[in-house]
Amino acid sequence: MVLFSCTKETVDNIGRDAALNIIVTGNWEKATRTISGNENPDLNITEELLAEDETINFDKDGKAYVRKEGNDVRTYDYEMPSAKEMKFDGLTYAIQETIVQSISTLTLVNHTGPIRTEIVFKRKR
Repeated sequence: MVLFSCTKETVDNIGRDAALNIIVTGNWEKATRTISGNENPDLNITEELLAEDETINFDKDGKAYVRKEGNDVRTYDYEMPSAKEMKFDGLTYAIQETIVQSISTLTLVNHTGPIRTEIVFKRKR
């Protein structure tokens, strides 16, 4: 009988890799960013990051590609240091879902002082 043990880092990397595989599979059809908590109410906004005919695809090269009719329109840099954290377009976000359980919604939340930024990515079921 052979027993194997895994370090916490190995287990974390397995979780991150599983979550990343789910995120990079398929198209995300909707992305909404909400910024709140600003003293100036004009800076508290909700905006769609994708036009109606655009999708976003997270590739394993660290880029999220916004595509329209199969052509790249723009890119965002991203990184996933763990299964519960994503750096997207310069900000570090906490991933709200347990990725292995939820493959249709990805919610990212960043708190910087009183400012809360939330991005919700959705794909069709």
